[in-house]
Amino acid sequence: MKLEERERGLLTLIQEYRDAECRTLVEAARAEAKTLLADAYRRARTQLHERVVSERANARSRLHAARAEHDTRLRASGDRANAQLLELAWPRLREALSRRWAYAETRAIWARHAIAQARQRLPLGLWTVRHPPAWSAVEWGPFETELTRALGQAPHFRADGAVSAGLVIEAQGAVLDASLEGLLRDRRRLEARLLAVLARHPTDAGVQT
Repeated sequence: MKLEERERGLLTLIQEYRDAECRTLVEAARAEAKTLLADAYRRARTQLHERVVSERANARSRLHAARAEHDTRLRASGDRANAQLLELAWPRLREALSRRWAYAETRAIWARHAIAQARQRLPLGLWTVRHPPAWSAVEWGPFETELTRALGQAPHFRADGAVSAGLVIEAQGAVLDASLEGLLRDRRRLEARLLAVLARHPTDAGVQT
């Protein structure tokens, strides 16, 4: 074989080897690029998902905050409205109770209810019944007779200028305060009940006495 032919053969082998190596390198580069691109897409999708989740969480947080602020404002508005209603209702409640004691028929109902409660709660023995000075013996006399039979001895009915309406009944250190002042003493509880009544009958909030 001539030298030129051998050289051409060697050059051909070298060319084929180079081409094969290039193809291998190109394929490896493509595979690596594909892997890198897939990883990049995955990271991008993950970041996008995390961003979407974060934005949704932020949107929910802002929505909850807006609702909470709205509810707070409503409650504050409701509290102010309730406070105004109670400011109007409280003196009218006192006035309505005072009127109940002012009339003989409702005064008798009040006294009878107070004595019935006392008979359930107070011990037997000597009772002292404190009442407004204007409540006459003509009215409390029948109660005295009834209690004398129930207690085994006559109760002491005593006029007390500190009692404007109702009765305060005492027995052996125990007290049942059914006076106007006693009934209105637990203002917080009464205001809660007033609000409950107004909630059931909102049209009455314009308040008739």
